[in-house]
Amino acid sequence: MLKGKVVTLRPVQEDDLPQLYEHILNIENRGEFYPASIQTLAELRKELNTTGFWSREFGLLLLIDNKTKNVIGQIVYFTTVRYMDELEIGYILYDTSRRRSGAMSEALNLLTRYLFDTKPINRIRLCIVTENKGSRGVAKNGGYIHEGTQRGCFFNKGKLHDMELYAIIRSDLAKVKSKKSG
Repeated sequence: MLKGKVVTLRPVQEDDLPQLYEHILNIENRGEFYPASIQTLAELRKELNTTGFWSREFGLLLLIDNKTKNVIGQIVYFTTVRYMDELEIGYILYDTSRRRSGAMSEALNLLTRYLFDTKPINRIRLCIVTENKGSRGVAKNGGYIHEGTQRGCFFNKGKLHDMELYAIIRSDLAKVKSKKSG
């Protein structure tokens, strides 16, 4: 488990599947920017039994509120293209009342540091729909640097969206740590 002041990140457990499935089915709760795809309960159970939602190429952790112990969101990492030494992170807060509370910024920082500490990668990226100001703020709070706009690359809810590319590399971590301590 990765424990912060506000949230703890932990792997999915068998008992989490019904609640996780309900969150996945609740497309309206995702807001206008999170992908609208769904998975079946059978697919979730198979993935849990096969990999535990954790492998070299993909990992999913639940965000647990430290006060209430409730599941309030998820954060994932996955490989991007084969020729790049990087991972991508995606995230969502299911509990919409917790958005803009710092919970996701803390979760992103916890997972970013964990991945750099445990995987031989030099780069982690975030791809964020241009209009998603909240998520762009999470990226900036985590020390991710805006690298450019990917035009028309994401189809969701009936239309194409531009996405902003943010990234952090190992050498950026020292700068982030010194800003926060200074």
